Amino acid sequence: MATVTFALPGDFRSGGVRVTVIMANLLRDRGHTVRIACPKVRPFSIDGLKRLVRQRLIRSNRNAGFLHQFRGPIEAYGKLDDLTFAPGEIVIAVGTYMVADVRGMTKPVIKARFNHGFAAKPDAIQAKAWDGPMPTITVSRTLLPQLRKICGDAAWGVVPNGVDTTAYYAEPGASRTGIGALYNPHPNKAPEDLIAVLQTLHAKHPDVPQHVFSTEPAPPELGHVAYTRYPPVDEARALYNRCKIWLVTSLTEGLPGVVLEAMACGCTIVTSDNDGSLEIIRDGVNGLVTPRGDREGFVRQVERLLADDLLRRQLAAAGDQTIREFTWDRAADRMEEFLRAVPGL
Repeated sequence: MATVTFALPGDFRSGGVRVTVIMANLLRDRGHTVRIACPKVRPFSIDGLKRLVRQRLIRSNRNAGFLHQFRGPIEAYGKLDDLTFAPGEIVIAVGTYMVADVRGMTKPVIKARFNHGFAAKPDAIQAKAWDGPMPTITVSRTLLPQLRKICGDAAWGVVPNGVDTTAYYAEPGASRTGIGALYNPHPNKAPEDLIAVLQTLHAKHPDVPQHVFSTEPAPPELGHVAYTRYPPVDEARALYNRCKIWLVTSLTEGLPGVVLEAMACGCTIVTSDNDGSLEIIRDGVNGLVTPRGDREGFVRQVERLLADDLLRRQLAAAGDQTIREFTWDRAADRMEEFLRAVPGL
């Protein structure tokens, strides 16, 4: 059995934190020794103050944060070397901004990094993080070519995300009338494109309800939608089940959990051609794909499904078959393969 530390940036309501907690619990259930390490907040810096305010605001919400779902130890550090490590312990930097912390360790641990996607416009820190020989995994096969260009043979392979079909599923008798989306203001998610497409669709089809959820306050441009912040799982599932179409306009993704969840709940996906979505969606087979930034194209694809319910149902049925490939057990199997292989990489 392996001893593993996942290095995370903190307790945020993000996909990276969420899937790491799920994976860490699965590994513990399989007998591995697992903990999560996060950097201490430095409150007297501007960034530290912002993080404290953000965490206080998040924790005031009944559904925020994911670290509390981890069933193992969580340790805070100033430097990772301050923590105690077992001989041969594997320390995995999750995401771009944790790589420097792990790379800077001097203790005799096995260092690795977990890529959850690339920025649409990477800065110097993001570019440097994936350079060099540290053993590396990623969440999607479609990300491997770019990763291998940067770090060569250090790119071991793929440990995908999964979807919990006991939590996300099509509810019998669900009344599917709407269009749904996740709003995220980060530039990688192309929020301006999402807003513009939803506005256009509302103007052309005012009788079709729109449902959006997010961790952020509703932008004024989305005043016409049913907007939900921090929905718990049962509420998110109900929201997905109100939608016949789920819209994803992102410029870049790792392996988007929202696509898997929406498909599991019976939605038909209209997505951009970002790398992460292309790991899941095949155009015209189990969803529809539009070039990134093509707002008119997104509108056309959605209207195509609104006008052709048979096509929408066929794509949704194929999507239901697709999600069977993305189980958390399979993901944990792949992680265990990596943990066995990484000492010899």
